[in-house]
Amino acid sequence: MKLRLLLGLLLALGLALGCAAPAPTPTLVPPAPTPSPTATPALTATPAPASTATPVRLTPSPTPTPRPTPTPTPVNDKVIRLYYYGPASIGGDPAALPGAHSIFSATSSDGLSFREEPGVRFSYDTRSAFGITDPDVVRLDDGSWLMFLSLGTNLLKAVAPTSTGDFTLDEFFRWSGGGVSGSYNFGGTVRTFVPSQGGIRRATYDQSKGALSYTGVALLAPPSGFLADPSVIQVEGQYLMFYKYAASPSAPPTEHEIYLATSSDGVVWSQHRENRFVGRGSVPGAVYYNGTIYVYYNGLSPRPDFPPPDLGVAVSRDGGATFTFSAITIQGKKAAGAVDPAAVVVGP
Repeated sequence: MKLRLLLGLLLALGLALGCAAPAPTPTLVPPAPTPSPTATPALTATPAPASTATPVRLTPSPTPTPRPTPTPTPVNDKVIRLYYYGPASIGGDPAALPGAHSIFSATSSDGLSFREEPGVRFSYDTRSAFGITDPDVVRLDDGSWLMFLSLGTNLLKAVAPTSTGDFTLDEFFRWSGGGVSGSYNFGGTVRTFVPSQGGIRRATYDQSKGALSYTGVALLAPPSGFLADPSVIQVEGQYLMFYKYAASPSAPPTEHEIYLATSSDGVVWSQHRENRFVGRGSVPGAVYYNGTIYVYYNGLSPRPDFPPPDLGVAVSRDGGATFTFSAITIQGKKAAGAVDPAAVVVGP
């Protein structure tokens, strides 16, 4: 019994000593290095979907806008000066009226309404069966003005220092190469176009000598027709010639027609078979003014044996493609009528 007690005590004592023994010291392991934090990439903004809502417009307070200064309308000081033969009476052939035949002038800023200028530009009594008609006026290089006048199939010449001055007859000049001429200054070369039995001929006027010389044919007449009364202008780099066509030289004015020929140099012209019909009329006198073509002419007469006392005009605003027709008015007209027009543009 005592032995069992002793063994139990020994066993309990051993167990107690085993539990009280210190725990072994653990080996310290250095901690693993903490990795540097990885930088978070910047976020890219995803565009928001387009809004379907109607945007609200914020209207700013109105700012007073200064009133613009109106641009003044340019004033065109140039005018059309229209020359014409003013017969003293109406009846029969105006060329056969006795006494002095006078050339008048009138001006217009619209091409339709004219006012006659004081006095006469030229007056002459041939003391023969026929008097002067059909003025043809052109400016020369020195600024003076030349006027050819028809006396049947002959040309007389008068000159003036200005377009409004009195023209003085050159007593030493008479050209028998044809009457009812149309002249134009082609950049220093004055060409004068005159009718002939075979068509319309071309002559050159020598400005230094005052002489006219034949240089060639401009238009050939068709086999069954007669061409006369040329008038030349320049439109946008092209030359236009308006002229009269009739079945014969003796055809009455009511049968006269106006045609249009073209040229790039004033020497070679389109021929009658391909030229444009403009309208009925006689003795055309053309001018290009403010982008518009005005073709003045002896209109149709109620009688077949002489032209009417006043003038008509064909107007084109598209370079000669189409024309409209009307009468003109001449205020203050001293003569009984106005025939045989010749027009020029004058002014500063």
